[in-house]
Amino acid sequence: MSSRRRSARDRARRELGQNFLINPSAAGRIARALTPSPNPVVELGAGRGALTRELVELGRPVIAVELDPRWADRLAAEFPQVRLHRCDMREFRFPTRPHAVVGNLPFGITTATTRRLLGLPDWTEAVLLVQHEVARKRARGGSQLNAQWSPWFDFRLVGEVPARHFRPIPACDGGILRITRRRLLPEECRSDYQSFVEAVYQARGRSLAEMIRNATGLRAHGLPPLPKDLPPRSWVRLYRRLRS
Repeated sequence: MSSRRRSARDRARRELGQNFLINPSAAGRIARALTPSPNPVVELGAGRGALTRELVELGRPVIAVELDPRWADRLAAEFPQVRLHRCDMREFRFPTRPHAVVGNLPFGITTATTRRLLGLPDWTEAVLLVQHEVARKRARGGSQLNAQWSPWFDFRLVGEVPARHFRPIPACDGGILRITRRRLLPEECRSDYQSFVEAVYQARGRSLAEMIRNATGLRAHGLPPLPKDLPPRSWVRLYRRLRS
């Protein structure tokens, strides 16, 4: 590969925030965060194979996704039992049967990748290594994304990975985010519920109550000051109350 092509590839990785995990203990913690199951595991951004190695040890079928042909060739040689897809994780077609998702996500596409996953039907759980602050924010709630998806997904911060366990070393620590499915509202309510949340978040107002009134024409009492202060289950109760 020419130096020009290597430079373009490395520049793309930097722009996406690609940092390789090099600590075996951290990789093992991520793999063990998965619920035991015979279902396959899809690994996004397999890179140098630190996490792939731990997933193979679980005894489950592993599907690895890696864009860089250099690392893909190394993965194929070291892990012949792994089904390898040489493609961008943003274009990967996920299996249409139950599977888990694991990945050290490039920091630059964390939110976009998470949004895409939440809209896919067949995975059962996801364990994602992302920026620690992003993982903490998802687990704590308080964002529009959380409010829109929390009736169907539970977000939990299950661990922290120091920046020194990556190469190159990023400016922030990593966080292990575990996402599992739940059902606080019927699936057929999703479009209406998410439109409701979006309308509230985008409405004008100095308080949550005022924003709800401007978005829906209805009054709600006993609310916290702002949308970010309303816990996920309270969004569901609020939606049911205002739609009844």
